[in-house]
Amino acid sequence: MVVAMMPVLRQKAAAFRRGGFLLFAALFSVALVSSVYADEPIPVKPSGEERKEVLRDFVLANVEFTLLHEIGHALIHQFPIPLFGREEDAADQIATTFMILRHNTDIDPTAMNKLLMVSVEWLSEWEDAEAAHGSSAHAFWDSHSLAIQRFYNVNCLLFGANPDELSFLLDTEMLPAERGFDCEQAYSQAFEANLWLLSSFARSESSLVPYNGIVVEYEATRNPRHEMVRRWLIESGMVQEIASRATELFAWPQPVRLFFDNCPGSAEAYYNRNVYEIVVCYELLDVFLEKSEIFLSRSAVAVCANAGLRRLYGESFGCGTRPED
Repeated sequence: MVVAMMPVLRQKAAAFRRGGFLLFAALFSVALVSSVYADEPIPVKPSGEERKEVLRDFVLANVEFTLLHEIGHALIHQFPIPLFGREEDAADQIATTFMILRHNTDIDPTAMNKLLMVSVEWLSEWEDAEAAHGSSAHAFWDSHSLAIQRFYNVNCLLFGANPDELSFLLDTEMLPAERGFDCEQAYSQAFEANLWLLSSFARSESSLVPYNGIVVEYEATRNPRHEMVRRWLIESGMVQEIASRATELFAWPQPVRLFFDNCPGSAEAYYNRNVYEIVVCYELLDVFLEKSEIFLSRSAVAVCANAGLRRLYGESFGCGTRPED
């Protein structure tokens, strides 16, 4: 049970020390300043197995966050969870905190990459909208926070979970000091809320509630790119693992159908409370794939232009050789 593990995780987190450089954190950092190298062409080879692995991990991380966000909506709908704010923000908090705890992010530095992949997707969404339409592209009336706010919110909780390992985030464009100083408290509040959620609505052996849960279904895809991502999801076992864990943890009043479907012209995911169904469009997964391809291409340029990163990762990202190497 997650609850029983919390004291152990806290003890391990207190004793944890940096064990190595985080690849995606490095890419993330240089991506934010990649415009510095815009005038210097860097030869980059076509993607290899390493690049494919990063693309796959990026897509899976963002699908995981999406699933946990929609499961958050389902929890809020089916259980009497009090909210003192917008439901969309609460679902984001649930998703981020669950990802942190699910991957032991407070003690595992490599797991931090998953959350960084989520936040950089929000940053990319914001920058793309700004470049295309400026401020008019943003629906300030929407029930969701702006993509740039969701970017900082994820970074804040991630930093709050492990401030020692992620100290490089603080006082940067990724997490300004004015926000970062409160992030440990923010994570502590989210952590306690998670404990309350688990203890209040956990499934028990003596429960009289029927053994409902989350059932996963995949519609056949109509696009080769969608099929590739669908295969990643199935082979990773991530979706089924999340669904099974949520089923084990909570005494769901109603069963939930988690359905991957084709949605021509619509790249979204949502929880339909009328029929207790979570729908994830393959088109949204394709957006994640496209974002990861663009991000990795831009980041490869920045990596190749930085002598230190080029020595570490130059072979993986196909950087050309230089005299100083």
